[in-house]
Amino acid sequence: MPPPLRLLLMLLAVPLCPATGQGAAGAPSIEVAGTSFRVALPDGRIFSSRELVGAVLDVADEAGRNMTVRIDAVAPDPSDHGGDIWLHHFSVRDIASGEWRDLCTTPGPDGTIVGFPLAGSWTSDGRHLRNSSSFTVTCTAGAIGKCVRFGYKPWREAGGESLWDYHQACVRMARADYAGNGVGHTRNGTLIDLSDRLGIQRPGDDPPGRALAFEAAWGPDGAVCVRHTRIPELSIALCYPHSVSKSR
Repeated sequence: MPPPLRLLLMLLAVPLCPATGQGAAGAPSIEVAGTSFRVALPDGRIFSSRELVGAVLDVADEAGRNMTVRIDAVAPDPSDHGGDIWLHHFSVRDIASGEWRDLCTTPGPDGTIVGFPLAGSWTSDGRHLRNSSSFTVTCTAGAIGKCVRFGYKPWREAGGESLWDYHQACVRMARADYAGNGVGHTRNGTLIDLSDRLGIQRPGDDPPGRALAFEAAWGPDGAVCVRHTRIPELSIALCYPHSVSKSR
C-alpha cells in the first residue's frame, strides 16, 4: 500500500469533522459530492472515492444504523449518461466475528449489486433532510438508490428546477408510501412504470399481455391522488388519509 493511502487510513480512524471542514484542527473532513466521497486532509490534499479504495469509514445506512464499511472498488455507472454516478462495492464488518462481508447483496432493477453514498440524512418518516455534514450509504436495490439511477439526482437541476423534491417523490413512489409517513405498501418485484413532467422518465410500453393502469400521482410528501393502490388488498383508507382519492 503506498504511503499516502496508509496515512489516509490512519487519519480516517479518528472522528471526522463536519463536511464544512470547521471541525477540530488537524482532523480530516469528509463530505459527499453527488455519489462520491470527498475527503480533505489537514495538509490540503483531497481524495475522491476512486482514490479511497481500501479505506474504512464509519457511516449510516438508509435506516440510520451506524456501521463500519470498507470501499473495495469504485467504477462509473455505465447506465448514467451524465457521468456523475459512481458505483461502490462496499464491505461491512460483522460485529460478532469481525469478518468482512458484502454490504449490498440484492440486485437492483438491472441486476447491479453495488451502492453509493448520498448527501443528507433521512428521518424515520422518510424525509430527506438537507444536511451538509451527513450522508447515507444506499444500495442500488433500495428505493433511494433506484431513484438516483432513474435520473432523479437530488444534487442536480433539470428545466431550471431542483431535482431534490423529484427524488423525494420518487422514493415515496417506489416504496408506495402513500401517506408520506415512511411506511411502504409494495412488494419486491412489483412492476411499475413511472413518468414525470420534466421528461426524465417517460411512459413505457405495456408488457405483453398486460395493460398497466394509472395508480397514483406523487409529491415529496406522498401520494397527492390515488386511483388504486399497488397491492389490491391494501385498505385505501389506511394508507393515504391526507390525499384525494380518485378511485372509481
